[in-house]
Amino acid sequence: MTLTQLEYILAVGDTGSFSHAALQCHVTQPTLSMQIQKLEDELGVVLFDRTKQPVRPTHVGEIVLKQARLIVQGSQHLREMVDENKGALSGNLRIGIIPTLAPYLLPMFLNRFMTKYPKVHLIIDELETQAMVDKIRNNSLDLGLAVTPIDDINISAKPLFYEPFMAYFAPQHELAQKKTVDEKDLSANEMLLLNEGHCFREQSLALCRNRKNSENKGQFSFESGSLETLKKLVDQGDGFTLLPYLATQDLRDKKRLKPFSNPVPTREVSILHGPHFQRKAILKALIEEIQASLPKEISQTRHKNQIKVDNPIGHMR
Repeated sequence: MTLTQLEYILAVGDTGSFSHAALQCHVTQPTLSMQIQKLEDELGVVLFDRTKQPVRPTHVGEIVLKQARLIVQGSQHLREMVDENKGALSGNLRIGIIPTLAPYLLPMFLNRFMTKYPKVHLIIDELETQAMVDKIRNNSLDLGLAVTPIDDINISAKPLFYEPFMAYFAPQHELAQKKTVDEKDLSANEMLLLNEGHCFREQSLALCRNRKNSENKGQFSFESGSLETLKKLVDQGDGFTLLPYLATQDLRDKKRLKPFSNPVPTREVSILHGPHFQRKAILKALIEEIQASLPKEISQTRHKNQIKVDNPIGHMR
């Protein structure tokens, strides 16, 4: 059994194709197939059901692939940890980030991090929270950037910053003239929301606890996968939406953007990793670059005038 053989079976498992796996591994398909056959002969099992398209692992193949991923990643991490001990950060770093953070946070720190650490290859995947946690648990991701807390004993989380909620109103909305808003002022019936699966949706609903006139839904309701779409619809004169602070930086008409009165609803953004992640130097470097890139309005510690809206059910504490 060799690391190369393990890399080949992982490539087939990831692509669902022997030909695509061969391209990914930069070898011919006969070479890849022969090495996988040798591994199967050595183990005395069939790892893939070759009658299906895409190719699927057998039951025992799933078990072998899971362990093979740990072994291959462990060998990579060993080299990377040696480099880090020498003072050089290098290697692949796979990061997941939730959609309500990705377009706003990544441009703040990404170029600076890559310039400072040119030997680190970042692989970034935009994912909803549950998919991110699943990938960290099965070692398909090294780190995640998400809203916490997350109820999973296998996931470690270090808070990075606390991001206030803001309310953004249509031009003629009655609350657009107020200096600040309170959660009791807001009705979920008028709010434009993200689709189910986004933790920010549940947090927004938790704040809009006013259910007066719940039988009157109005003429229009809409759910989107994008905060940018919600902002544009509000600009056209439809209700209001809630936004995390970083998503408000490019708004043209900030007069319709209102802060909350104290205690300010706030989400805790953290960096996540699984129990096998040991690259402490690169983790520290990433945290430092993210925190250094934040606007001054974003605090790294929670203030007493903030109330944390938890993820995913909106429990407040």
